Amino acid sequence: MNGTVRTHFSRRARIAWRAAAALGALGATATHAAAQRRADAPEATRAATSAAVTPERDQFVEGLLRQMTLEEKVGEMTQLTIQAVSRTEGTPTREHELDPAKLEDAILRYHVGSMLNVWDVAFTPQHWHQVIRSIQDVARRSRLKIPVLYGIDAVHGNHYMVGGTLFPQNIALAATWNPELVRRSNEITAYETRAAGIPWNFSPVLDLARQPLWSRFFETFGEDVYLTSTMGAAAVRGQQGGNIGSPLRVAATGKHFLGYSMPLSGKDRSTAWIPDRQLYEFFVPSFQAAMDSGLATVMINSGDINGEPVHASHRILTGLLRERMGFQGVAVSDWEDIIKLHTQHHVAPTQKEAVRMAVMAGVDMSMVPYSLDFPKYLLELVREGSIPESRIDLSVRRILRLKYDLGLFRDAYPDARLTRNIGSAASQAVSRRAAEESVTLLKNDGVLPLARGTRVLVTGPGATSLPVMHGAWTHTWQGMNTAMYSRTTKSPLQAVTEEAGAANVTFVPGSEIAKEIDIQAAVRAAQGVDVVLVFLGENPSAEGPGDIEDLSLPEAQRTLAQALEATGKPVVLVMFENRPQIVREVEAGARAVVMGYETGPYGGTAVADILWGDVNPSGRLPFTYPRYTGSLVHYDNLWSEKVGQGEGMVRPQWEFGYGLSYTTFAYSGLRLDRAQAGPNGTVTATVTVQNTGRRAGQEVVQLYVRDLYASIAPPNRRLRGFQKITLAAGETKTVTFPIRVQDLAFIGMDNTPVVEPGDFEVLVGGQMARFTVAQPPMTSTAVPAAGGS
Repeated sequence: MNGTVRTHFSRRARIAWRAAAALGALGATATHAAAQRRADAPEATRAATSAAVTPERDQFVEGLLRQMTLEEKVGEMTQLTIQAVSRTEGTPTREHELDPAKLEDAILRYHVGSMLNVWDVAFTPQHWHQVIRSIQDVARRSRLKIPVLYGIDAVHGNHYMVGGTLFPQNIALAATWNPELVRRSNEITAYETRAAGIPWNFSPVLDLARQPLWSRFFETFGEDVYLTSTMGAAAVRGQQGGNIGSPLRVAATGKHFLGYSMPLSGKDRSTAWIPDRQLYEFFVPSFQAAMDSGLATVMINSGDINGEPVHASHRILTGLLRERMGFQGVAVSDWEDIIKLHTQHHVAPTQKEAVRMAVMAGVDMSMVPYSLDFPKYLLELVREGSIPESRIDLSVRRILRLKYDLGLFRDAYPDARLTRNIGSAASQAVSRRAAEESVTLLKNDGVLPLARGTRVLVTGPGATSLPVMHGAWTHTWQGMNTAMYSRTTKSPLQAVTEEAGAANVTFVPGSEIAKEIDIQAAVRAAQGVDVVLVFLGENPSAEGPGDIEDLSLPEAQRTLAQALEATGKPVVLVMFENRPQIVREVEAGARAVVMGYETGPYGGTAVADILWGDVNPSGRLPFTYPRYTGSLVHYDNLWSEKVGQGEGMVRPQWEFGYGLSYTTFAYSGLRLDRAQAGPNGTVTATVTVQNTGRRAGQEVVQLYVRDLYASIAPPNRRLRGFQKITLAAGETKTVTFPIRVQDLAFIGMDNTPVVEPGDFEVLVGGQMARFTVAQPPMTSTAVPAAGGS
């Protein structure tokens, strides 16, 4: 890669943002919106990594750096979990307690510059304020009074705070195909995280969902480069705005740099086999788009790529991230991952050598997270001459700039006034709308929407489980402890009962996630109803605890669904999943299939509203849903994957971008404004979309481009643009897409981007048009012959 790559990805990000802006903004309360405008005003014209680089900031940071001892510098690069400075863990009925002696030792003796996390329980806003104040009080007693930078995983709302607004998980947000909803939900998350006194969020995940076995599939924005880049950039802009020093904003973290989401085995934090060309083609762009939108920090991939642990890779963390992609923010390790260079990856013979390797590779801050060995080893390494102090200064300068930009040197304490709008009605409305727009109708043989008075049987493990609906990272790491869940959240059963009326609802559990309970009782109950609603589910899990062996639907749920389908009653499958489970055998006998993902506190309500037609479904799959557990392909597969196999090797259950509506849409008149363009030109595509049904609906207009022939085997198509539009019954709209030729570049054999002359096809809604990229004119370099004799 070279500077051309940076230009190419930057342009792609700008195109994505034009599409996002066209969707319009969701409303907030007037007061809150006005406060955001005032807070962001100093940087309203640009999305910056931090506050604008000013002589005042640089002068302040350099002056502070000159005063720091080596011990203070290595302390700044150290991040401890709150457990390391606590006396007791919290429970839903007992507050967590800090240990004053441990806290003082960490900050005053070891000069620890950053802390993170909770201890197994979500805190109230008031307790968060107490924790942050206690930490900053000790920091103010230090020699240089450098504030501590606190970070948290607020990945679908500030879920480690009781009473906050929770949102659908990222994979569900991606299913909305609505970047404005992503921006708005992250804006609210940022506000509620700052309201807790925390200025740094370890979000968003920018990894691609290319391996459905992977336990963190649900944290991504899907399998596609363009969709993930667009949604990831929207998340960054929502969290950071134009000024991360605003009391309504936080520093975002792009994770996990790089290639984390495609482990060969599907197991978390295990090895990935990704050739450099594919790494640059698929995994770099979402991070580049986020950086172009101002991303302040990155978190590093815990695993290895082709046997090279990323935490020890100077090639990736300096050569690629810094020198080629131009990132200037803070790079933080993931949990214990420097130690693991010794204990897990076996590339460092000692923990001390692991520290040397990681720091020299480009890590700025070590998420230790329990031990204070890191600053001890780092101190020794500098004094021995194994690491130059100038390398330490480089990381500390980045960390101090981040603290300055966040306004911590001005005021590191929580603002109690901000807690008044936590969990506000306006914020909850955004969460509900996100849930409604994410739910995806995958099959409908005329049974939906249900008529009023329809008698339904509700069964299956997803009907009553709140964790299944919320997913991991909900008040606790794995999300299974419901003691802190909001008492106002409705399970799918409660939402269906409210929608249909108790007299029309019969409930039989049927099965647990992986255990039969009373399937025959459910079969008997089906005889007295009109429609059977089978709620399939997957328990939430994240990271290692979420590792699985295959994608098969658990046998108990498969048996339940098939037994009910055998009754002859219309069966509707509703699936709450954190990754696709193989449903081939039960889908065949179902009359309708509804994908609920992990849609958060309004998932049950959104599904009920869609089942009865109060909401017209508009979600579209952000990934390819596999038909077989051993046939995992992506929509942007190569032409060769369709050859010589009868119907072809690519036979997913449902295609990427697929989703049904209760109305119908017709496409016509796809036109290109030119038949030929140069390598630096733009082709504008327009298409007409009409709502040909009887009710209003939202359609996701998806534009794909295929390169017919190239020096590297091209994919059969690639998403290059999308817009979500609303059409009244009978209404027609014309949708326009600018296609920059440079954005059609691919990574060539030399690992640099290239646009080759040739023919390209544009595909929108079954319409196709073609244009040609012309060969650039040759420039003569010959010396003219001398004239005369």
